[in-house]
Amino acid sequence: MLTTLDKFGRIIIPKRFREHLGINFETALNISEDGKRIVIELIKEKNPVIDKDGILVFTGKLEDTKNSLIESDRNRRMRKLLTSEE
Repeated sequence: MLTTLDKFGRIIIPKRFREHLGINFETALNISEDGKRIVIELIKEKNPVIDKDGILVFTGKLEDTKNSLIESDRNRRMRKLLTSEE
């Protein structure tokens, strides 16, 4: 597929490629050269958990809403309590 640079030096990645590869405005890409070729590669997501002063911190994005996560955790703990009493 043929494309050109815009006046700011940006390359437009065609929509069908973006959709197929799951690329959006937040996607990290690495650009490098290989001889006379320009190579653009998707950067694999980093581990969303980092060690910050000895404490593990989640830095990623939640796939669910906060309320649904709280509700599912509450239900899991209730099931555990109810089954351990028998």
